[in-house]
Amino acid sequence: MSNESKSPNKNTKIEEIMSKQLVTLNADSTAFDAAKKMSENLVSSIMLTDSGKLVGIVTERDLIRQVCANDLLSSKTPLTSIMSAPIITINKDLVVQEAARTMIKNRVRHLAVETNSTHNIIGIISSTDLTRFLIDKLKMDSDTLSLLKALYWQEEPLEEPNI
Repeated sequence: MSNESKSPNKNTKIEEIMSKQLVTLNADSTAFDAAKKMSENLVSSIMLTDSGKLVGIVTERDLIRQVCANDLLSSKTPLTSIMSAPIITINKDLVVQEAARTMIKNRVRHLAVETNSTHNIIGIISSTDLTRFLIDKLKMDSDTLSLLKALYWQEEPLEEPNI
């Protein structure tokens, strides 16, 4: 979410806070490839493609729970064995609250964002994006808000807090 974005309100559309940086990797890649690409791009998920078509998603959580926690060799673990599919999508014109409801209902932390007519994937919205939105929406004194933002961005250093 850019610092120039408008002040959040209850009618904020998903498109306004989603990440337009869609990082992809071929589905026949390994967990090591995914971890490396996530680290290089400072993202928490990668969309997987096969012949140019999106076929699944792998997240940092997938890497931790399915590779590291099982002591698997990341360079030998195929992404197809740990990916989530099908990808859950949401329309770019829905309000942000719908993204939160969809994540809760489907027990996921990432949604692919699609256009109305063509259903092309144009971005991704994560629970991190929603948390940033909610932090900006909270009405609290500036010291408390500054502390909250500083604590949050220590965990998710994708962009500098605006404090």
